[in-house]
Amino acid sequence: MFTIRFEVEKNVRKYLRSIIKGGVDYELRTCNTILQEAEAILLQQGISSNLFYHIQEPDIPVSFRSSVMLGEGRPMNILLLVNQTLNTVFTDKPEEEKRYLIQLLEQAFLEEEVEPCQKNNNNENPQPKNITPIPTSELQEESPIPTRVEKEEPKQTKQLNSRPERRRIRLPTPRFSSFFAISRKHWLIIAGVFLLFCSVFLYFSLPSETAKTETVKQKPSLTQVLKEENLPELLRYYPEEWENVRMDYINDAKIRGLQEMNQLKTSEPLKVDIAYFEKNYDQVVNLYEAKKEGAYTNIDYAFVGFSYLTKGNVKQAEVLNLYADDPDLKAYIADYKLTQSIVTETKQVLKRKDITKELRTELETKLKEAEKHLQDYHEGKVEVKTDGKKETL
Repeated sequence: MFTIRFEVEKNVRKYLRSIIKGGVDYELRTCNTILQEAEAILLQQGISSNLFYHIQEPDIPVSFRSSVMLGEGRPMNILLLVNQTLNTVFTDKPEEEKRYLIQLLEQAFLEEEVEPCQKNNNNENPQPKNITPIPTSELQEESPIPTRVEKEEPKQTKQLNSRPERRRIRLPTPRFSSFFAISRKHWLIIAGVFLLFCSVFLYFSLPSETAKTETVKQKPSLTQVLKEENLPELLRYYPEEWENVRMDYINDAKIRGLQEMNQLKTSEPLKVDIAYFEKNYDQVVNLYEAKKEGAYTNIDYAFVGFSYLTKGNVKQAEVLNLYADDPDLKAYIADYKLTQSIVTETKQVLKRKDITKELRTELETKLKEAEKHLQDYHEGKVEVKTDGKKETL
């Protein structure tokens, strides 16, 4: 059975002592609730702190260690955190190994039996590769070379100094002194020209600094950029707000805004969002299947999960809702499964020959209604926003 152990930093233990006990192995299904409560407490206190967690399953065996920053208003979902960590931190690990761990966790959340695994435990945190130091012998071999040069230089100096001093001094001295004497007369002129050159250089360099200052002053405010929905300037001056604007457009179902964002900076989540609001659910599934390791958020997983539901793939929709933790998607899945069971049970009853004609007619009507309801799901006829307007069944 998968368990998770948390380790709280010392400075926030007094705030999280009521929900996280040290040295306790919690069941995997309770971890999301613990994370959400811890996030709410630190967010209320205005404190950010790392929470370390260790997921393990001794019987397989599987071990995964990582940490998450609490108190920053991020969605707390253990599957989402593990998936993002695998795709951002463990980029050098084979995709098969990362996907294997994710599948095991998904199955554990869905309470499915996990087949025994004979693979080696390749899911632990990778240790830094050993860096081979340069052998000491190599450094020692190179050191005598400069020493020899230093020893030879004094010898050469002695040989040069052994020459008659008259030849070494008399020839260059008159030329050097003569040149110095001539240059001294024009020294003031040369100094004046030099100062003039420096003044001209500074004069022409000052406008560039002024231009830089003017450019900084012309930077638009974030409030102005958001009010005007100027996405190019948002991407240029405030790239950290890009994701927040995307979420605002999703909440308001602004397809045009999402399309413009995708033109400026394309991404898999944006493509999924656009296809979902255009009710092209097959494309949503295809985009996700092509790149499952994209930087998806909770709402993106909810869109993908619903798209799988329109194809009748309830199991995959349930898996996606483990990441999305979306109440609407959960309700849709439950309604779809209930309708499926009604169809199955009604067909079984209609096979009996001892039912009355009135009951048969009633059951046939009920069957048609249930089958029509499933067909509505397959056509995506549920409450979906389009450009801010709701379309309801």
